Amino acid sequence: MAKRKKRLKRQIEGLNKAIEKHEEKLRTLKGRQDTTHDYWEGEIKRLGIKREDREGKLKRKKKP
Repeated sequence: MAKRKKRLKRQIEGLNKAIEKHEEKLRTLKGRQDTTHDYWEGEIKRLGIKREDREGKLKRKKKP
């Protein structure tokens, strides 16, 4: 069980870093095409959903 918790924590940290990178790109970079900002916003949403899923799994593992 400890390995699973540790892996989930690392995945959450990685997703947080990826979200931060996309938010930074959204604020600072212009992008090459009109759809670039939409793509970054979509990625932030998708990564956020994954992060919430991992956090839920981690909470379920902590209860027992």
